[in-house]
Amino acid sequence: MTDLQPTATDKPIYQQIAEDLADRIRTGAFAVGDRLPSERDLADQLGISRMTVRQAFKSLTDDGLIESRIGRGCFVARPKVDQRLQRLSGFSEDMARLGRRAAAVILRQAVLPATGEAREALGVAEGAPLVLLERVRLADAVPMAFEVTWLPEALVPGILDRNDFRTASLYEVMRRDYGLVPWQAEQTVEADLPDAVTAGALDIPRSAPVLVFTRRTADADGHVIEFVRSAYRGDRYKMRARLSPPDSTDP
Repeated sequence: MTDLQPTATDKPIYQQIAEDLADRIRTGAFAVGDRLPSERDLADQLGISRMTVRQAFKSLTDDGLIESRIGRGCFVARPKVDQRLQRLSGFSEDMARLGRRAAAVILRQAVLPATGEAREALGVAEGAPLVLLERVRLADAVPMAFEVTWLPEALVPGILDRNDFRTASLYEVMRRDYGLVPWQAEQTVEADLPDAVTAGALDIPRSAPVLVFTRRTADADGHVIEFVRSAYRGDRYKMRARLSPPDSTDP
């Protein structure tokens, strides 16, 4: 770090420090999991205040490049998972595409009578049996999302008894064993703060924001086959969308 020195530019010193550290992270000089020099050490090396170093670290944290661990310091964070909003796919497929290893911790699985939001979203009768699958989704053993999935049991009889959804892909099982092909979906995304259950599942404080995805998935005929709500860690996840110019015939 001895070659890291602020220069005479219009940029604030903390920004110069943050940009230099960011370059080192992106080029691999600092690898994922590496510990950065402490605020005190970096301030002493550069002859600047600890407050300036703290601002630089905050900028890197906000950009998702580093993470602070209480009592241990700042470490290079894993890159965020990049979710393309145009693509209808499951978590396992997304992770495979990114070269990450998908797994899950099952918190609850059961067949329960349909009520409330799940019943309405799936368009089934009150009390109709629904499959509930509640999981913490992992990428390379790191908690990424807390996911609650509901399926009409009539469409997937015996699905919980025949499969281990700690590793199995739900969409693959639906296609292979039941001929159900997720074809289209309505999805909303909103930022929120996690409740106690979600925060505990994701191992984050309740002050840490999450991205909440709510999706109704249908087959090619428009029949709803799945209702799922997922809370993704805001520090591990980002969304990407490709936008096109409006059709010239649009009013």
